[in-house]
Amino acid sequence: MIDHNTFKKTLAQALAVDEVRIDTFYELLEFKELKRKEFLIQQYEFCNFIGFVIKGTLRTFYINEEGCEINFLFHFHNRLEDMGFTDFESFLLQEKAKLNIQALEKSYVALISRKNCMELTHSDEYWQVFGRRMTEIVYLAAKHRIEELLYFTPENRYLKLLENYPEIVLKFPQKYIASYLGIQPQSLSRIRRRLMR
Repeated sequence: MIDHNTFKKTLAQALAVDEVRIDTFYELLEFKELKRKEFLIQQYEFCNFIGFVIKGTLRTFYINEEGCEINFLFHFHNRLEDMGFTDFESFLLQEKAKLNIQALEKSYVALISRKNCMELTHSDEYWQVFGRRMTEIVYLAAKHRIEELLYFTPENRYLKLLENYPEIVLKFPQKYIASYLGIQPQSLSRIRRRLMR
């Protein structure tokens, strides 16, 4: 069951939309329940939405040249900066998606279609600024993720993951966590053993 009032306030806070305008945005959302392992989008489909996690956890991943799944982002309902998801390149350019977005557990999401989002951002100046802010949020999330991979050791990435997402270690397979960190599961096991000493 979705508590619409609570989610609406959370969404307004996450998107920095005032309480008067959030109703306009909220009316454009489609709500969906996802089963564990259900996909919202898969590689080579077209991404026609921006989504927000109401309850549950999703992952964004791609499949590399060797056919391995590489987790790029996790999306949680209880973290404002992580609740949004999309394949933004596919969304903006209407090209086939390079990313997959999948529920890791039973989840509830809210989606705004590309059509509704474009109409909204063209309706007045307030929503144009909102559209730019959405682009900045997506860009910065990707930039921070890339910087993590470039500048931090696997052990420091793991410690940061534990600090920011302690529940992930308990809830999801080690192979998902290892691929998110950019390492093999065996390397993650070694890091865990070293930290337990």
